[in-house]
Amino acid sequence: MTIEKEKQALSKKFHVLESSASVDRTETKIRETASTLNYVTPHFRADAEVEISPLKEGEIYTIGWVQAVTHMKFYNEYPSGTSSWEIQELNNGLSKAVSDADGRQYPWYGVTTERVTVKGPCSEQNVRILMNDNFSPTVSWAIPVGRDQPDTLRRVCRDQSFLVWLVIKNEITGDIHALRAYNWRAVINIAVDCTEDIGHRSKLLAPLYQDQPSELIELALPQSSLCSPRANEAQKFVWRTIDSELIFEVSCTPAVSSTTSLVSSAPSVAELRYPCRYSPY
Repeated sequence: MTIEKEKQALSKKFHVLESSASVDRTETKIRETASTLNYVTPHFRADAEVEISPLKEGEIYTIGWVQAVTHMKFYNEYPSGTSSWEIQELNNGLSKAVSDADGRQYPWYGVTTERVTVKGPCSEQNVRILMNDNFSPTVSWAIPVGRDQPDTLRRVCRDQSFLVWLVIKNEITGDIHALRAYNWRAVINIAVDCTEDIGHRSKLLAPLYQDQPSELIELALPQSSLCSPRANEAQKFVWRTIDSELIFEVSCTPAVSSTTSLVSSAPSVAELRYPCRYSPY
């Protein structure tokens, strides 16, 4: 069956009754502890209800949400340099979108409310598919290298964009087709003054509220949004001095001890104050 005929067949079997995407109208929340700053962003939420026509024996389809990262700029500023989370595939232009699958089963964002599998034979039915996403990373007050460093964090900046698709996958043929597509963006700016007491160091700057997602006409999914590496595996934690000299670059997986690449003047792994358990999410 050609791609066009497959699309026509799917349009008869699956009808989107309702689909929406939004970001909660709340401010990012900031929490301060003795050693770290943690912020919790408002949730992105996607919701769809799909009507499925009766399926024949042997027909198996999965309907669900697929998400990919298209832009990621996330850095923490100190007087002596910056720490950052980076996805090299995006930075160097090798990928336009990096999968944000949960890693349990590609290409799905999740395997609970985020997807539904239906098997024939079955009668007509409606299914609802939900997903939500937000960030809750931890940032060290002190620079992430060396020991006994003073608290000098000045700024936390994050600008990250995503594409999200409502997708049907034919589990027999492997064909994937999108029914809806959205993009959304999270922008976080936090000013920090470490001369203040814990609990009074941080201030959320504009934008206080996030823009709402946009629905897209173009539904095509880049191949990189459907397979590894996913964002959590592709990202690296990087420290650069104030003059942009790269000091170290740490992959998130596997463990730090076996993936750290250091230049000659870099500290040992044991001296990293910012272990990879502090993920950008």
